Amino acid sequence: MTALNIHQRLALAMKHVTYIQKEKKQGMRYSIVSHDSVTSKVRPALLEAGIVYYPVEIQHQQNGNRTECAMTVRFVNVDDQNDFFDVETFGYGLDDQDKGPGKAMSYAVKYALLKTLGLETGDDPDEDQVSSYRNPVVSALELAIQMATVPSELEEVSAQIKQKAEHLSKPELATLRQMYLEKRKELEKE
Repeated sequence: MTALNIHQRLALAMKHVTYIQKEKKQGMRYSIVSHDSVTSKVRPALLEAGIVYYPVEIQHQQNGNRTECAMTVRFVNVDDQNDFFDVETFGYGLDDQDKGPGKAMSYAVKYALLKTLGLETGDDPDEDQVSSYRNPVVSALELAIQMATVPSELEEVSAQIKQKAEHLSKPELATLRQMYLEKRKELEKE
């Protein structure tokens, strides 16, 4: 019997895991596929096929409470350390304490595994795309205008805008803030 190379081993692992079910986490508005659920399904299949994986290069940067991580994950044939392939991946972690780097790394590894093994999660990124681009600043402003019919509702609107604005860049936040202030002045005049 001939020894299997890394790609043949990967094909064996891919036969064992084809789908990972999304789960609804407490406090989240949508279902996700967690790092732990991916690892628990993928790890046994990879080990059975004789493949190990680990990060070989990690770069990160911190921007406020957002950690950005770019990494290379190496998949190696356990019988021949020179038989491997690398997968470049990235992840983001938002955390106001010390967990941002771990979240970013977990996200990066999760997507390296999902994409390397071609796993289905129920997501179709092509279907998630809207046919036309919507600027997130404009979308948040539209939300504010729709909800802010009287000044007493401005606090609720402000909280919703802040929640949506967590992922916006500084220039987008400045624009959003200016639009909000203008709308508030307009409502206070009424």
